[in-house]
Amino acid sequence: MAKIIVLPSYLDALVALDVEIADLNEQKIRLLFELLGIELTDADWEKMLVWELIMITVLDKQMAVQLNKLSAYVPRLKFVVRTDCILFTLLQGDKKRRVWKER
Repeated sequence: MAKIIVLPSYLDALVALDVEIADLNEQKIRLLFELLGIELTDADWEKMLVWELIMITVLDKQMAVQLNKLSAYVPRLKFVVRTDCILFTLLQGDKKRRVWKER
């Protein structure tokens, strides 16, 4: 059986790329929030950026569909319809795996 030895320099390069990707994703979230007119304090940003999923409420399905097309660029964002919340309420979501039910 062959064994692959990964040098630490490659692992360091992968970690550095992950950091850059995280920074770019944060910039995408900030840009999308700016587009929507959502302003947050620095403390709110720090709290929100550790969430696995950021759910943003909208008032109707048409708006959710339109905005979810934009959120395709940011996998941690999801727009959900909630008529009991004001427009653009930020909620913490979780990324549960889908379970396939047998039919």
